[in-house]
Amino acid sequence: MTKFSFSSAGAAASALAVSAFFVLSACAPAAGNQSAVITIDPTETHQTMRGWEASIDFPDGSPQREQFLAAKEIIFDKSVDEIGIDRLRLTIKSGAENTMRAWDQYQSGKIDYQQWRPLRYPTVNDNRDPNVINWAGFDFSEIDFLIEQQVLPMRERLADRGRRLFINLCYVAFTKQIERGSYIHDDPEEYAEFVLATYLHLQDKYGFVPDSWEVILEPDLVPQWTPKLIGKAIVAAAKRLEENGFTPNFVAPSVTNTANGPRFIEGISRVDGAMKYVSELSYHRYQKGSPENVAAIARLGEKYDKPTAMLEFWFGRGNINVLFEDLTVGNVSSFQGRTLAGHFDLKETKDGSLNVVMRRDARDNRRIYKYVRMGAVRIGADSSAGHIALAAAFINPDGSEIVSVRTLGAGELEFRGLNAGAYEFVFTPEKGKEPKPQTIMVGDDGRTRLSIAAKGVMTLAQRLPKGAKD
Repeated sequence: MTKFSFSSAGAAASALAVSAFFVLSACAPAAGNQSAVITIDPTETHQTMRGWEASIDFPDGSPQREQFLAAKEIIFDKSVDEIGIDRLRLTIKSGAENTMRAWDQYQSGKIDYQQWRPLRYPTVNDNRDPNVINWAGFDFSEIDFLIEQQVLPMRERLADRGRRLFINLCYVAFTKQIERGSYIHDDPEEYAEFVLATYLHLQDKYGFVPDSWEVILEPDLVPQWTPKLIGKAIVAAAKRLEENGFTPNFVAPSVTNTANGPRFIEGISRVDGAMKYVSELSYHRYQKGSPENVAAIARLGEKYDKPTAMLEFWFGRGNINVLFEDLTVGNVSSFQGRTLAGHFDLKETKDGSLNVVMRRDARDNRRIYKYVRMGAVRIGADSSAGHIALAAAFINPDGSEIVSVRTLGAGELEFRGLNAGAYEFVFTPEKGKEPKPQTIMVGDDGRTRLSIAAKGVMTLAQRLPKGAKD
């Protein structure tokens, strides 16, 4: 039987009874296992974290839709408590400026999904003056539904735990899907009116506005949306928001092809005044998500003094390897691997009930998500053997230290530079049952050793004593 073991030099308190550490596999570590020294350096600081994002969705079709409705309360609880989601991407489609009320027709069953799909993005101008909002020309029924069904429950859960939900509101306009009708939001002033109308609606109805506005989802798939148009839309919308007492924070360019990120970012920067209002430089990884392309966006983040964010790589592809790469190569401050419901596999049992099972990538990613809080700062974490272990370390706003390691096989890990004190030690093996968390103590020398007998993801999460900085 193979086990974890650990030792910590320099403190009697470290001699905990961990000989009963959890069994992880049926194979003993092979002789001659390699070792890695992981050195933590809190003086080396990188990005400040802005949330672990999930995209709100409402699964279309049956039985997935009905299963989600039946299990949503469990999904919300697990998302907050077991995964660590604290940021949601809420979407609003361009067709919200329209009087067709296609969403209501879809919800009532008058049209099916295939009929609704091409009706989501055509626009009908509320009037001929972008400086005067005709409220009868807007239909916010879909975004209201999403807020009430998913945003408010998640917001309340986080508030109950003394935390807050970051809301990133994303504008979507896949104009290639329009079969009949027009599109007016490629006029920056009309776009600005749409943004302002949405803010005013949310403020009036719900008492809050988004923390950020994602300018356009995947503009490299939308012919109208060039880098120049994004820049002009940012400037126009920022002006309207500021005139009405709102603080503009725009996320862009959110390209689907990572390699397009630098071209779009530089194009936005050439529009006078646009970059001032950009709060995150965002990208997706569906195409050409190489380390080189990710690093190129990170360099532009440094150039323009902007956080970077990887905000979509769904269907299990935004896994722990991608997360580590985006954190350490892309210097991302936010990461989105799945939709909210997508983190879970909903399995119907023999008695007809639903079993809500966390997917493989979600189980791994939570080893970082769950412990690294919004506002945490990534610090130096150097591994002497990257082929054995990849490390990322953080200091939370309360001062606690978090070290996560992607173990690539069996081996010996020596940690140096840790804060002294108690740590929760958790591990998710690539295969087999997940063991229960354990507590270890690190002495004043800041060192501890772990014998890793399996490939997986581990985290050391410092537990501050009561009365410490909150």
